[in-house]
Amino acid sequence: MLSGILLLLAGGCDREGGYYVAAPNPDYPFLQDLGEFRVVSSEEQAAAFNGDDEFVAFDDALLEVDDAGRPGVWYGGLGAPEDPSYYGGATFTFAGTGGSVCVVVDPELVFWNQAQSPSATTSEYLYVDNTADDGDIDLDVGLSAYYNGSPGVEMGDFELVYTDDGGVDHSLSYSQCAQAGSQSFSGAHSGRSTVEFCTVSTAGLEGVQLTGVLNTFLLPLNDGVVHYATGVFEGACTGLVAAPKGIDECFLSREAGGARDISAEEQTEDYCGDPDNQWNEACLEDVFCSTTKKLNAYCEDHFEDEDAPCIDNGVHPPADDAEVDPGASGP
Repeated sequence: MLSGILLLLAGGCDREGGYYVAAPNPDYPFLQDLGEFRVVSSEEQAAAFNGDDEFVAFDDALLEVDDAGRPGVWYGGLGAPEDPSYYGGATFTFAGTGGSVCVVVDPELVFWNQAQSPSATTSEYLYVDNTADDGDIDLDVGLSAYYNGSPGVEMGDFELVYTDDGGVDHSLSYSQCAQAGSQSFSGAHSGRSTVEFCTVSTAGLEGVQLTGVLNTFLLPLNDGVVHYATGVFEGACTGLVAAPKGIDECFLSREAGGARDISAEEQTEDYCGDPDNQWNEACLEDVFCSTTKKLNAYCEDHFEDEDAPCIDNGVHPPADDAEVDPGASGP
């Protein structure tokens, strides 16, 4: 009797889960060594702020390399391994400044929590996020001398084993990237499509090499490549962008695949308003980050488009002169 039930249950499952495993892409290796970065100086950072000391955006000057061949900000993409059991990611190095630096990585694209009341005042809650275009990268930083991986060959970490006089092994972490979670516990990581950053003290380490580690945690299902932007900035993370904004999705923009197919100068309101262009990832992020534009207005007329990054969830934004009806539904 029991064997018969098990056979019936076995016959009811016809999925192998292959849909959730990204295929390798020869243009985007799953292991990469990005070389050495320069630390973006305070003077370079100043160009990203307007006259009111409000953060606007970094320009492409940070992509240029210095005389030593070191970029300030790096835009790239990580693909899938042939064997899904392998760990993928990228590494880079930078020299300590003798002070605090802020290491940042922003995986594509944007993500918002759709599990909200439809009457919420934050406009993006009115639309389901397209999770198929989201990736996740976990950040770690430490002294290069303590890194136990092989850059471009095998991912590692900063965990070393110490054996005491009694022959007992003890695992010691030499990571210098402490990220606190919602309960203030260290060792946390952000979720899908969410920026990660940490302040690293290089006091007494001027000129000493440190390694940044970008561990691939999630690959987007739409193309199997997690695009990202990353860089190292002079100063503590808390001082780069004033509260309450701080470092967020909009700090390193245009990181998604396709978002940099046009220049920032071409990304005008006319361009993003053109039906042939407005699902460009750069346009979506621009609206998401804007303090004046609204994501619901951007999506409301085009939720049926096959390539729309915003998906209608049955609750349409009301007209400007209408009250929000939590029970409103789409056609």
